[in-house]
Amino acid sequence: MSQGVEIVLVIQGLAGLAQAVTEAGAELIRERRKVKNAQGQLEEVAGVIRDQDGTEVGVKLDEQTGQAVFVGHDETGKAKALAGRVAQRYAYTKVTEELRKKGYQIAREEKQADGTVKVVLSKWS
Repeated sequence: MSQGVEIVLVIQGLAGLAQAVTEAGAELIRERRKVKNAQGQLEEVAGVIRDQDGTEVGVKLDEQTGQAVFVGHDETGKAKALAGRVAQRYAYTKVTEELRKKGYQIAREEKQADGTVKVVLSKWS
């Protein structure tokens, strides 16, 4: 059974996305090319995220709205997992950055068995 992925993420600048890709253990290749979408059809993307295993997921970027759409298709579901890891790292970084700006500190961080991250923050008033 083949699987496709289409995850939409609103980003604030490519630097944040590139950082999330690196933190997810992958690289961002900024070259236009075509990848298979969730329906198995070729779709043009602005770049490709590739992990150390060779799994790839395309990135479409709408410069006006800041939406990044991850596009991929594979038999194993690895493209969906890669897109999910990048989205998770991006969300984690943005949330913790914003909370630090408001005076919070990370008190505890736990990686759960299912891959989610539990973060406990504290603020002294």
